This record gives sequence, structure tokens and C-alpha cells, in this order.
Amino acid sequence: MPQFPYAHGFCVMRTQPFHIGHARLMDAMLQNCAHVTIILGSIQEQGTKRNPFDYVTRQKMIQNHYANTSSFGRMNIVGLADIHNSEKWSTYVLNFIAKAFPNLSKPDVYYAGSDYDANWFEGAVPHIEIIDRNDPNFPYVSASMVRDMLAFGDSRWKNFVPAENHELIETFLAQNKSVL
Repeated sequence: MPQFPYAHGFCVMRTQPFHIGHARLMDAMLQNCAHVTIILGSIQEQGTKRNPFDYVTRQKMIQNHYANTSSFGRMNIVGLADIHNSEKWSTYVLNFIAKAFPNLSKPDVYYAGSDYDANWFEGAVPHIEIIDRNDPNFPYVSASMVRDMLAFGDSRWKNFVPAENHELIETFLAQNKSVL
């Protein structure tokens, strides 16, 4: 197995829907971490404008993108409900990881998409890596932007979502017309 700077990296994201910015963050994790845990948050919410996709569909989006890669076997994708308590959030997440994956080492790095997201785990893990969504060399993308495009029937959403998920998203939305 190749040497990695980190033993176990994790991130928390909603992926509503999974887009190229999420993939960029996960690619960095897979490049630098022997094991990767992706926590899909807000699994208690679905079918709303902010959280249209259910947990299984969001998990499938990530699996579709990485299933045929050599690093897929180093990836864990799990869902977690919110607790709405910012003081306890990092402990809640880290305890969840420890219970869900007792054979993995405690995470030594948290990957975030912004300084704001990084703040949640400052001091809770030894390292934080920020894959900035506002990098001038990378197209700006947000899930809110993609959801708005989907709601307005703007086909440019496909420029921001990996191609292997276009049909999945279109099918989901056709079956759940009122979510956007």
C-alpha cells in the first residue's frame, strides 16, 4: 500500500447534490489519506428545497463517481443525523466514527470546503485541510446553485455534477416532483 501523509481523514457534507467541488475535496482526501470516511449529514431531512435528496440517493451519487477507481475500497460513506448543538458537534461526530469503524484509527485530519466548515473541528483533530471552494483556479460551485438550476430547468447544472449522476438525479426528481 502506498504511503500517505494521513492515516484516516474524514469530512462531513450534505451533498445535496454531489457536485464537482465535493469530488475535488474527496479526491484530495483519497490522495493523502490511507482511509477516508465521508459522513453525509442531515440524514433526517429529505424532500425539502434545501435537502431534496434522501441519504441512499446521496450515497449512490458518491458510489457512482468512485466505484470504478482503485481507491474506492479505502472509502467509507455513512450517514449521520444532525444534533443542532455546535458545542457538542465535533465530539458527536468523532464518537460516531469511533463506534461505526472500531478497526480504523482515530481520524488525524478533517477536510473542509471553507474556513467556516473547518471551524467545527478546530482543536478536535490534529490536522485540518481546507480545499477552498473559492479557489480562483477552480469553477465556483455550490449545491444551492445546482439546486436552483435544477428547480428552474437550467440544464447547465450538468456542468457542475459528474456525468455518471445525471440520470440518477433526473430520475429522482421525476419521481419526486415537488421537492424543488
